[in-house]
Amino acid sequence: MKLTLPGLFFLLLTGLLGGLAPERARAQNCAQPPPTDCNGVPFAVVDAATGQEVQALCVGRAVRFVPCASRAVSPDLTYYTALPGTDVYPPSCLISPTGASTVYRYTPTAPGPITISENANTTLANGGVIGTFYTRVLIAYATVPPPFTIAPCPAGVALVTVTDAVYDRYTVRAGSGPEVPVVRRNLPQIVALAGAATVTVTGYYNLVGPCTSANTQSIPALPTALVPALNTLTLSAPTPGGELNLAVGQLPAGYIYTLQRALAGTTGPFQNVADVPPGSTSVALPAAAAGGYRLLRTDYCQTATIASATRYTLGLAVASAQGRNQLLLTDANPSPGPYSVTRNGLAVNNLTPINGGLEDPNVVCGTSYTYRVSTDGGAVLSNEASLVAASNLAPPTPRLVASFDLQNRPTLTPGLPGGPVPAGGTLRYRRLPSAGPVSDFITATNGRTVTDSTGAATLTAVCYSLRLTDLCGNTSAESSVGCPSILAARALDDEATAVSLSWSAFIGPDPSQPTAYALQTLSPDGTALATAAPIAALSTTDAQPPADRQVLRYRLQISGAGIPAGTFSYSSVAQVPRRARLLLPNAFTPNGDGLNDVFEVKGRFLENFVLIVVDRNGQQVFRATDHATTWDGTINGHAPVNGVYVWRFEQTDETGQFIRQTGTVTLLK
Repeated sequence: MKLTLPGLFFLLLTGLLGGLAPERARAQNCAQPPPTDCNGVPFAVVDAATGQEVQALCVGRAVRFVPCASRAVSPDLTYYTALPGTDVYPPSCLISPTGASTVYRYTPTAPGPITISENANTTLANGGVIGTFYTRVLIAYATVPPPFTIAPCPAGVALVTVTDAVYDRYTVRAGSGPEVPVVRRNLPQIVALAGAATVTVTGYYNLVGPCTSANTQSIPALPTALVPALNTLTLSAPTPGGELNLAVGQLPAGYIYTLQRALAGTTGPFQNVADVPPGSTSVALPAAAAGGYRLLRTDYCQTATIASATRYTLGLAVASAQGRNQLLLTDANPSPGPYSVTRNGLAVNNLTPINGGLEDPNVVCGTSYTYRVSTDGGAVLSNEASLVAASNLAPPTPRLVASFDLQNRPTLTPGLPGGPVPAGGTLRYRRLPSAGPVSDFITATNGRTVTDSTGAATLTAVCYSLRLTDLCGNTSAESSVGCPSILAARALDDEATAVSLSWSAFIGPDPSQPTAYALQTLSPDGTALATAAPIAALSTTDAQPPADRQVLRYRLQISGAGIPAGTFSYSSVAQVPRRARLLLPNAFTPNGDGLNDVFEVKGRFLENFVLIVVDRNGQQVFRATDHATTWDGTINGHAPVNGVYVWRFEQTDETGQFIRQTGTVTLLK
């Protein structure tokens, strides 16, 4: 007898189970022992797409279920359901009619154990029907695309690393080429690209054939390879222990960069020190060891390598004794030098080579100095090292240039044979007049020019000297005497149309060198109007002094005699005043004949004047303050009137003298 009503079947089965073992049903333990004639497998699980029987499930891949062939079951009365978990049954062991074997398909949505339940009618040999409830537990496996990394390399290959941990084995394929087994996950593997633009990795399970998934990635473009640049190497302190700072460049992405070191004094072999990220511009290495450093570039497939230039560490220590600073170098370069040195931030030359370094003889005791040494064309810089120069030797004898300013005050400029006087020492100046006692007149603590203001009151011959005491208390020898030149000028006639000039000899820092005197004429503000050719004599004549100057002003521009190149000493300023001269007519005839038609000021050196003309009643009829203003005899626009007029002229000339003159002029038409 065949039952055709599913509802009745379920009711009968439910009643049977409920009557026999109500507690067991409530515990959802519905499974019966599998039939013996099916090798313990009551139903098969078949891949819905291929029709192949499977022993495991794949997430996202549908399966269907087929009863064992030896079982006499009705397909229309055989029902299936699948639930996640182990031994998980439907409520009350009832399977919905929608689970009929002819239509039911199951697709796992998550990995893990799945309990598959079958509820069927089995026809007995005597024609009777009995209900059965069989189960199987299968594992559902994930089918996610396996992650991997890809690094392009030169020569048409790439480095592929499978980072997935789900599948049992993998294959890799470049473009549409053949699949190549992956040796092991997380193990980089070189793949020949053969011009492909993509790489595909597929994951497989050993026991589950259909459960596979692929991941395809485009091959990134490989940037152009550049030679790494190690531009500069700088130490912050001597090695070992000092931090090493590197300025680097030309490190495009897509490559591996490694900082390497060779032992000091060698050109190799090199050992890896640190990885350097692509795109870096600087590298700091604490507690660096001495040696030669370079940057090595490799591709991810290790198919090609190239290194930067090697830069060797250069350590610096300093010491001072007897007025000389020693720069002690620890150069890791097997071919050391040449070196460049900065002292207090400025380049310094002419250092003396010594065993283990260099020596700076041009230092001042008690002065602080900071040194840095560079080599390799400036690409390698030592650490900075500072010290205070020490000595019990006398400082070098200073040099003195004596001069005059425009107010005829003596000025004194100190110096040393190698340049200016450094700050910090003490300069003691002495005055040596031609008559009278020698005196210490000023003490200075810098090398600026000083002025002897007492010397301007009486312009007499005077000389000077000085001594230098450094910060260590050592005092130099007395400088040579410095004597400025005193200039005298004398007019050779009443109008000063020629001037005789003579001067005392200038004594400079080095009297053995010749002295050159160049005569200058000056404007009232001291600007040089003209400079004559230098001469060695102590006198000269100005045969053509400026005609437009009431006061002739002269001084000497002095060179030679040990004066530093590009600088000068100046003599005192000598002046020759000239008399102003006024010429006014005693009569004029404004009749238009072109002769004596106007009353005008004439003369020499007439500036800043006032000329006033009044009539017989004392009324002003004309006023002029410059040569261009003349009187044509008119009075307030009226025609000239014959008569005698009185004029008054006033002026303060260039020498400061006030001039006042009066007179009369007759107007005749």
